[in-house]
Amino acid sequence: MRYLTLSLSSLALIAAFSGCATSNALLDRPKVDPSLPKPANIKTMSDRTSIGFEWDYINDPAIEGYKIYRNGKEGSELVATIKDRYASHYADKELKPDTLYSYRFSSLTPEGVESDASTVVNVKTKPLLEKVSFVAAIDNLPNRTKIIWRPHPSPDVVEYTVQKSGYADKNWEEIAKVSPRLMAEHIDPKVESGKEYYYRVIAKTFDGLYAVPSDPVSSKTKNLPMAVTQIYATKDKPKMIEVTWEAAKQKGVSKYNLYSSKTPESKFDLVYSGIERQYVDKINEDGAIRYYKVATSDKDGLESNFERAATGMTRPKPPTPIFSLATIRENRVVLAWTTTDKETVSYNVTKKWGGMVSKQNMTYRDIKGLNFEDKDVDLGTKYNYFIEAVDKDGLVSLPSDEVELFVPKGL
Repeated sequence: MRYLTLSLSSLALIAAFSGCATSNALLDRPKVDPSLPKPANIKTMSDRTSIGFEWDYINDPAIEGYKIYRNGKEGSELVATIKDRYASHYADKELKPDTLYSYRFSSLTPEGVESDASTVVNVKTKPLLEKVSFVAAIDNLPNRTKIIWRPHPSPDVVEYTVQKSGYADKNWEEIAKVSPRLMAEHIDPKVESGKEYYYRVIAKTFDGLYAVPSDPVSSKTKNLPMAVTQIYATKDKPKMIEVTWEAAKQKGVSKYNLYSSKTPESKFDLVYSGIERQYVDKINEDGAIRYYKVATSDKDGLESNFERAATGMTRPKPPTPIFSLATIRENRVVLAWTTTDKETVSYNVTKKWGGMVSKQNMTYRDIKGLNFEDKDVDLGTKYNYFIEAVDKDGLVSLPSDEVELFVPKGL
């Protein structure tokens, strides 16, 4: 039968390993019997977040199992109680990578008495994975950047995290997860033209550990083509608007895209796409207003900004004539009118007569000057007249107000 003895040296050893715990903690210290056999031939194997142990088990009926202590910031911490003397392996997990840990082992009786602690076993966890050694970014791509890297040599890697920033050293944002380990490319479509971005790649292991981030690399997206320098739209063409534009000389231009809208605020629709720098917009309407923008487009489909705009208009109708005289003289109708339009070349005079059933009308065209006499009238008949102006391109004004004249009988 073994006898319990607590030596001063054993107490001092426990106190030293426990980091000088408080007096209350002394009450919780185990009972120690220096005569009990203690674990020996302790071997270790480390990983990034765990440490494995192996020792010679103690084949002694007085021993029930083992206790394992780990030294921490606040003293000694019990990490495992193993109640089987035949056990000879244990793994301490959830540790920090690249960190030195110290352990002591003791044997344990069924009554809770422990042996002296073993010699301190110092073991360090493995460091984090090395960073991805090679990362490159492809410049001058349209509406995208491409990042490639050398696959990590460690078979523990199962995934990569790709991060992006507008700066080389801050505000990193995760944009993608790429797997498996041998996949080594990511294309980022969420970019603006002509802008520089920074990227880095972080390898991740199967057990959720991240390697050190790679060195950042930068990539600049392709610039937009240069915008047109001037755009012109006519305002005096009948039933059409001629649009022309000027553009700076630049390489890679494939075509020009012309957009049109009926109002400045509404959607601009594509009306022409081609290499010519002119377009005739045919509009079957007089005085129609259109708004135009032109974009330069390159071979990759990138469009320039709209730095210039133009307002065009089809030629409006001639001004409507205004009657200055409408009377009956010697069984004939005498009409006169005024106008301020210099483009008018002739007039149409239309007369109407008859009742609801026998309503008739006649138009006298190509009348020169500002007056007209109608001798073809019947006595005792009421007539209505209106006038239209016609310009050199055949545009016809809105009809004037009507005048009503009655040719009396017996004149």
